[in-house]
Amino acid sequence: MVLQIFPLLAISLIIYTVLTVTGMGGAAGVEWHDLVVVSLPMFSGDVWRVTWGALFLTGSMGLLFVELIRATKAGTASITNHLLSFLLFVVALLLFILAKGFGNSTYFIFLTMTFLDPMAGLVVTTVTARRDLAVTDLQKH
Repeated sequence: MVLQIFPLLAISLIIYTVLTVTGMGGAAGVEWHDLVVVSLPMFSGDVWRVTWGALFLTGSMGLLFVELIRATKAGTASITNHLLSFLLFVVALLLFILAKGFGNSTYFIFLTMTFLDPMAGLVVTTVTARRDLAVTDLQKH
């Protein structure tokens, strides 16, 4: 039950917060999310520089995908998950506005994910409830 209501993007928020608060950066004050993990030469001649921030966002998108799949389930656990996801968005928004180290593009993109999670869940739950009501009305007639 606890795993069903736990917003998975909280894992990403905890990771981001720990890395930011502990100052896990490189030399010369580079933030952890700007550090290049690997540089990959492309056939075009470009060099794709993969940063920790890009990896963080990719992992967070994976968690968002799982959250969207979980949003298709109905019930009180799903509604509780949507409420906790909205609370997570509020906390993430406050960190973005008020806390040092959170006002950057990597975190802003993550913030939009924390907004999309409860909004998508709300839409899916509403559409599912309407469909269930329509089926119930058809069964009565």
